[in-house]
Amino acid sequence: MDMNGVPGAQGEDAGEAPEPHAAVSLRISSPVLMLAGPSPASNELAQRLRGLDVKVLQASSGSLALEAAREDHAALFVIDARTSRRIAGLEDAAAALREEAAESAALFWFDAGASREEILTLCTPGDDHMSGTIDIEESLTRLHLLTGRLPERRDGERLVVGDLELDTSTRTVTRAGQDIDLSDTEFRLLRLLMRHARTVLPKAEILQQVWEYEFAGQANIVELYISYLRKKIEAEHPKMIHTVRGAGYVLRPAAASSESADSADSAG
Repeated sequence: MDMNGVPGAQGEDAGEAPEPHAAVSLRISSPVLMLAGPSPASNELAQRLRGLDVKVLQASSGSLALEAAREDHAALFVIDARTSRRIAGLEDAAAALREEAAESAALFWFDAGASREEILTLCTPGDDHMSGTIDIEESLTRLHLLTGRLPERRDGERLVVGDLELDTSTRTVTRAGQDIDLSDTEFRLLRLLMRHARTVLPKAEILQQVWEYEFAGQANIVELYISYLRKKIEAEHPKMIHTVRGAGYVLRPAAASSESADSADSAG
C-alpha cells in the first residue's frame, strides 16, 4: 500500500510514471474547397488551413466552386449554409460537387436555429455539420476526422515546372535531380509560385498567401525571400524566377524564358 492506504503497483513497475501520450498532428486533405460568402469565420479558417500547408480554394458561387473542384480534384469541402452567408442555389451546388467528386466529404456550417429537416436535406451520412457560433479549432478537428473518411492520397501534391520539382508529402525540392534545402517560408513561397507557374503574382497576393496577412508598409519582405529562393534554385542553373516591374513575380521553366523576359527583370 502507498502512504494513503491505497494498494500500489508491485515489482519493477512500482513508482514508474505513466508514459506520456504522443502528440496528435492534424492531417487534413488538400485542397479544401470553401463554398461561402466573405465572413470572419471563413477568412480565419482559410488562414489556419494555409498555415497547415493545406491548399485552400475559395468560391462564392456554385459555378466557381465546380470549376475549382474540377481543376484541383477537391474532395473535402466547407460549405457555409448560414442564412446570411449561404449562396443562391446552395443545395444544387452541393449536389454538383458530390457528383464531380465520387468520394467526398463536407463540413456544413448552419445557424443555431437550423431545423433537422434543413440539416438532413444538405448533409449526407459521410458529412459533418456545426450549428451556431463557428469555432475554428472545432472546424479543424472535424476536417481532420472527415479526412479519415476519404481515400488516402498517397502521392500528395507533386508540382513540376521544367526541371524543378516539389513534393508536398515529403516536403522535398529538387532541380535537375539535385536536392535543395528550403526553410518553411521559402517552401511555401516556392509552392505558390509553382502552383501558378507562368502567371504573374502581385506582391500583395504573395503576402496574403504565404504570410497569411499583410505586412503593411513592409512589402520588401517578399523581395527578400525571392532573393533567398533565387540563390538556392538558380545556383549553377538557368534563371526561373522573374520580376515583372510594377506587377510582381512569375516563375517560368528555364527553357521557356526568353531574352526579352530576362531584360525586363529588375536587378535583384
